[in-house]
Amino acid sequence: MKFETIEDAAKSVIGRILEEAAFIFTDELSPEDRPHVDSWKADGVRLDFKGNPSGHLHMWASDGFAVYAASNMLGIDPDAEHAKEKGMDALKEILNMVVGNLITELYGESPVFDLGLPTQLSIDHLKADMSDASGIWLSAEENPVLFTFYSSTPV
Repeated sequence: MKFETIEDAAKSVIGRILEEAAFIFTDELSPEDRPHVDSWKADGVRLDFKGNPSGHLHMWASDGFAVYAASNMLGIDPDAEHAKEKGMDALKEILNMVVGNLITELYGESPVFDLGLPTQLSIDHLKADMSDASGIWLSAEENPVLFTFYSSTPV
């Protein structure tokens, strides 16, 4: 691994994927700029990977970010009737690309991993993810975005 920590690798991969796939640029989000758990209207998606090791990644973002991503990725009008649904699809696709690239970055190309299908998370998971000290907080087009990575074994 060419990065010192999982967090450094994740920040690099997430930033690159958002920029290349959705034309979205990110910055780190300072702790004082992070939303409060009770007021953040976020949608979450999860993707599991199985292999050696196994784990999963969560992504949380606001509706505004999801619709913006869908607009950039799919060319849909942000005001279209189906924009929110397409926004969730965009979050799932972003997460799919992030996980595929991140596990390759962390574990190399030799191990074989089975990626699950991205699924929507219930809001019940948000509090736990927001309290995870290793979460990656980014500002993307003035929207907070949170990624949390869980692995069965350390890198």
